[in-house]
Amino acid sequence: MPTFRRLEERPVFSPLFALRERAAARWRYPERRAAFEAIRARRMGERCFVLGTAPSLAGHDLDRLDGEAYFACNMAERLPWMQGRTHPYYIAADMAVPEKYDGGRPGLSARQFFFARKLAPRLDPGFVAGNDVFLFAPAKGGIGVRGLTPEPWVSLGWGHTILISAVQMAWAIGYREIYVMGCDLDYSGPAPYAYGTIGAEPARSGDDEMRIVTNAQFGILHRAIAAQGGTLANAGIGGRLETLPRVDYDGLFRAV
Repeated sequence: MPTFRRLEERPVFSPLFALRERAAARWRYPERRAAFEAIRARRMGERCFVLGTAPSLAGHDLDRLDGEAYFACNMAERLPWMQGRTHPYYIAADMAVPEKYDGGRPGLSARQFFFARKLAPRLDPGFVAGNDVFLFAPAKGGIGVRGLTPEPWVSLGWGHTILISAVQMAWAIGYREIYVMGCDLDYSGPAPYAYGTIGAEPARSGDDEMRIVTNAQFGILHRAIAAQGGTLANAGIGGRLETLPRVDYDGLFRAV
């Protein structure tokens, strides 16, 4: 008999999962949509950058992002550039991320924090009370089954990287140009992160699968966003994210 997890991976059940999630959002979390509308009302401009933590990120002049909308994610606090700034958006969904925080608090400042709802028990209540924190639920089946999920107050389609969630959050807020950076999908180097070798691991047997699946997931988002007249592109340096069109990061600022 198929496990429930296997059922979640079947597109035929997608409408049922969507209805259940919508009902839960309506009856159990009626305030969530209003909270997201307030976030959307504070949107900065029309474009947004989504920052991974892969090594290529260190090759960018990140000072150009001052005054821009962007998402930091996961352990971005370990990147020196992230210190001493208040960032527009921060997002995390992996259960292992809060375990690396000091006292249940991310080590950076942001105007808006997004966390998967399952992370809430691992966050310091004082941090949650003192910051603008929006909790979102994962969409059953993830991005591969559900596609672009434009209503984060209901659920958000998860993927193999937090950047999949960040792109959808940016789109839902109203950004119509979204540029991904620091998503190398190349795990062969000695330093897997832009902030150095902390947490470095040898190459794993599933790395090729991770690259293939993540490329497919970005392809899903690219097609959905392009069909609605938006832009989703790779502004990173090198790497193996191949399903998004490439743009020159520096050129984005010369055109402004």
